[in-house]
Amino acid sequence: MDNSIYTTSEDNVNDLKKNWSRSDAYVVEIDGKSIGSWEDYITKIEKAFDFPTSCIDTVDGYLDWIRDLSWIDKESYKLVIHHYNYFLAKEPKLKASIMNDFKEIILPFWQDEVQTVVIGGEPRSFDVYLVE
Repeated sequence: MDNSIYTTSEDNVNDLKKNWSRSDAYVVEIDGKSIGSWEDYITKIEKAFDFPTSCIDTVDGYLDWIRDLSWIDKESYKLVIHHYNYFLAKEPKLKASIMNDFKEIILPFWQDEVQTVVIGGEPRSFDVYLVE
């Protein structure tokens, strides 16, 4: 299992969603057109992943909760960002930082680090789909 970030089309995501509906996947879809700031992003992510507390003032809190998700009893997580070209379009540094956090922190954690950090932690598939 290699957790990854994929750039894909709307048609491909629609095909993938059919497979996900038959699996034990937790699927979050957000519209990049509606995300222009950190506040927009974290508000959508908090709600979609049902974070126990707000992370609007803390990136560390966000990174903690997105690497916990113990309240979601699923075997895999899928994050789909529709209209990715609009996602944080006026905040390119923030956009790059969020994508880097997925690549360097979040996805590796779920791929194997969870086993050494969490007692009884099990690797999970966590993939991000960037839909143009």
